[in-house]
Amino acid sequence: MAPNDTMRAVGFTDHGDIDQFELLDVPLPEPDRGEVLVDVTACAVNRQDLIAIRELDHYISDYPFWGGGDVAGHVAELGPGVDDWAVGDRVVVDPAMPCGECELCIQAEGSMCKNYEVLGEHVKGGFAEYIAVPARNLYPVPDDYPLKQAAAVPMTAGTAWRALKGRADLEAYHDCLVVGATGGLGSFAVQFAKRVIGVETLYATTSTEEKADFLRDLGADHVIDYTEEDFDSRIWDLTDGRGVDVVYNSVGGDTWVPSMRALQNGGVLVTSGATADPNPETEIRLMFVRQFDIRGSTTHNRHQFRQAMHYVFDGPVEPVVDEYFPIEEYEAAFRRMDDREVYGKVVLTQE
Repeated sequence: MAPNDTMRAVGFTDHGDIDQFELLDVPLPEPDRGEVLVDVTACAVNRQDLIAIRELDHYISDYPFWGGGDVAGHVAELGPGVDDWAVGDRVVVDPAMPCGECELCIQAEGSMCKNYEVLGEHVKGGFAEYIAVPARNLYPVPDDYPLKQAAAVPMTAGTAWRALKGRADLEAYHDCLVVGATGGLGSFAVQFAKRVIGVETLYATTSTEEKADFLRDLGADHVIDYTEEDFDSRIWDLTDGRGVDVVYNSVGGDTWVPSMRALQNGGVLVTSGATADPNPETEIRLMFVRQFDIRGSTTHNRHQFRQAMHYVFDGPVEPVVDEYFPIEEYEAAFRRMDDREVYGKVVLTQE
């Protein structure tokens, strides 16, 4: 049981930019029926946390609001009706919160739920000392796995796995290109593509030779510095004019059309983000002449989440953490992520 009636949380009461975040004193949540109270050890920072404070004033109705979709910690209290977890259990939290009742949820496609919510985006998240979440959203963390590292896993690992396997249908005999591969999402995508699916040839784009070495260590066969050459032209050179089967692009902006050009006829361009620009120029003629598919992908469904967690906690995939910050240094953490030079994830800790 938590010791006080209040707790600290990194949140905001008005929209703006990073300087609007505050370290707040807020009421301690109580777990409802079917929920548990999690004592948060660490919570990773995501691009969505900046989008929330900068743009999402149209559906946040309860202020102060705090984000944080990547939560790891210990079970602190059980709500009524919860008997399959125990106080002290080490857990991460699945950030996807579908309604469980609509037509798509019944078809096991919770990420397409019409009432879909994401922890830290629609619902107050883990940038706090405690969080109350549905018990069904917990996943166990092995005893020998550092909880602060586990916080770098849930959202981006689940998102990358769904995009590549659930939406792009990536197979071992495919060639794949990951655009913007150095960040949290990209670093998981590289590892899933090479270490789990075992693609024949994996290409990645980045901006420096240091980052290129990092991606080669993760498994990329060819790394293209997009600041030095057009990556679509380089892909065509490397594939003898064929192009790749799958491109994973969560950047948008001026990488969008080159990603289309890098595809072979009948290929798949899958996206689950637009960190550079959500409204890029496009080229419709490329799409109908080459007959490729453009597929959207958001966070995982429940089955895909459990698959992704298995591959991390019991398999060959490792979260990449750029830097850990104590929760009191939240502003430095947000600015570190915002500078777009991050390797993997940035994590706020309360150890």
